[in-house]
Amino acid sequence: MEEDSKERTIITDIPGVDEVVKKSKHAYIIFLSGPLIGKVHLIKDGSVIVGRAPDVDIPINDLGISRHHISLISEKNSVLVRDLGSTNGTFVNGKRITERELNDGDKIQISSSTIIKFAYQDQVEDIFHNELYKMATIDPLTGAYNKRFFTNRLKEEFSYALRKNIPLTLIMMDLDMFKKVNDNFGHPAGDFALGHLATLTRTVIRNEDIFARFGGEEFAIILKSTELKGAGILCERLRRLIEESEFKFEEQILPITISIGFATLHDKNFKDFETLLQEADNMLYQSKNNGRNRVTSSTL
Repeated sequence: MEEDSKERTIITDIPGVDEVVKKSKHAYIIFLSGPLIGKVHLIKDGSVIVGRAPDVDIPINDLGISRHHISLISEKNSVLVRDLGSTNGTFVNGKRITERELNDGDKIQISSSTIIKFAYQDQVEDIFHNELYKMATIDPLTGAYNKRFFTNRLKEEFSYALRKNIPLTLIMMDLDMFKKVNDNFGHPAGDFALGHLATLTRTVIRNEDIFARFGGEEFAIILKSTELKGAGILCERLRRLIEESEFKFEEQILPITISIGFATLHDKNFKDFETLLQEADNMLYQSKNNGRNRVTSSTL
């Protein structure tokens, strides 16, 4: 009787945090790029087919997508993405898949143009507001800033550096022979190369530096308070890192090198940010015209 009157602890199975989150939130996809950029779709129970055909649940006018490209299957508090035998394949976070369970924040790429983000959110307004700023400023493929954001920041940083008479370096860089990479290995391989280049670049630059995809295979970096000599050391370090790194995509080694050009604002040698940009771009093209896989600095 005495034992029965004592308090006893009963251990039961406790659902994991991820399961609780999934049950309390809804699954959404948001288009980060492509013809449907900015569109948000709630994923309900059952399957949703995405493709180019007019009879699918989410039709996309993108020639890089197959008519019936992927299926999103929601069941038992999870969502699977399944490739439906597409021509160009389906990639989740840069890796080709045939079927995979999706996690919050996963990025699904179904063409060079169309990238989709998967997320669990309380309401559609939450995911839209969370992603609105990113869509306006971030390149979805590489995670670098986009050209529009970068140009605005370059204008601001140039004005500040000119006013305070402090150095400012602008780096322009370009993947060498990138068209051949796409032609010989396919566009998914080219997309992988751009993403991996961005990842490697972020290991070299500082948090305060501003890194952007300027267009196609061209990237740009703003180095604050950095003079010509220091910028040259960083550029050569970055060039060597890319040359010596392995760009391996689906068992294929991609031949990736970069050409770099840079110019530095000092002693008011440039009148505005456009002339600094033009000079750095000219240096980039000197590197490419002189054999590629090299660094060229301005003498201005």
